[in-house]
Amino acid sequence: MSDQKLAIITGAAGEVGRDTARRFARNGWSLVLCDRNPEVHQLAEEIASESSRLCRGLVVDLARDEEIDRVVDTAVQTGIPLLFLGLIAAINHRAVSLENMDMAVWDRVHSINLRANVKFISASVPFLRKNKGASIVLVSSFWGREGHAFFSPYCASKAALISLTQSAAAELAPDIRVNCVAPGNINTAMHFEALAVEAKQRGIPEEEMRRLEWNKIPMGRPAKISEISSAIHFLSTDDAGYFVGATLDVNGGCRLT
Repeated sequence: MSDQKLAIITGAAGEVGRDTARRFARNGWSLVLCDRNPEVHQLAEEIASESSRLCRGLVVDLARDEEIDRVVDTAVQTGIPLLFLGLIAAINHRAVSLENMDMAVWDRVHSINLRANVKFISASVPFLRKNKGASIVLVSSFWGREGHAFFSPYCASKAALISLTQSAAAELAPDIRVNCVAPGNINTAMHFEALAVEAKQRGIPEEEMRRLEWNKIPMGRPAKISEISSAIHFLSTDDAGYFVGATLDVNGGCRLT
């Protein structure tokens, strides 16, 4: 199995996670996929059938440390060298002011978006360190670059991932490279649902809401899902061998201000 390589990918049943998993499989990776959505099982079966590579899907609650340990244990038990950890899983929340903050919402968002990533890194490092060329990629957001009103739990958690990337990179290089991807708007169902909600709140047509939002982006459109998964995959390759502690802004040139 010395010519094989294994990746753990979280949030694998989401649109970006699915595309990332399939991209890694096409490039010769075996996979351990995890998500809270049971559809991760079907995805793993499909990828295994399509790629003839080992692919296991696990339903997990990332708020529980023992569940994260189970994912890492499953990866180690395959006997395939663990060379990549892709931390894509995240949750958002409804708009909430700081004045009316429900701390249970704050704690839940940070538990999944930040704490779970720290736990995953901690649990995986001993096994990643054994294999030359190992890397970790976290997924932040352009909302982690600048705070957005009424979304302070999400923005703060994503900003913390950029700092975590830098801290982990400084600790783990040169044995393990740690980097981050910060997407902007992505052409996903979630993005279009958010635009529809905001259009309704503003009392304007959805087409007008899309125009207003996409005019903020020099490229004039949201990212294709494949443009995010390609950035994640790139950071796992030898071509990114000198990327350490970097956060790639994959947002079409968008600036919030």
